[in-house]
Amino acid sequence: STPAQSGIQFATEEDAPVRAVHDGAVAYSGPFTGYGNLVIVDHGAQTFSLYGQLGSPQVERGAKVEQGQVLGTAGRILAGIPGMYFEMRVDGKPVDPLEWLKKRP
Repeated sequence: STPAQSGIQFATEEDAPVRAVHDGAVAYSGPFTGYGNLVIVDHGAQTFSLYGQLGSPQVERGAKVEQGQVLGTAGRILAGIPGMYFEMRVDGKPVDPLEWLKKRP
């Protein structure tokens, strides 16, 4: 069974870099059922960003990352289209990820 996902899937170029939306520490990096290769970044205050369906994660658990740092490369989403999955969670609950993708001043 696939976990209930409430993030968004992006189509992108093959092997496009996937970057952190905010500073944090890598809480998980590796294969995860329903998410393919998954990187989870802990931003503190019970806020996490999830980057799924990666071709290859390029960070290890415990690594500190900065906003814009490459976490890995895009993999494949629906029907084999190059892309990735993105989700934001606060207090364990999914929140609108688009708020986190807006350009910050």
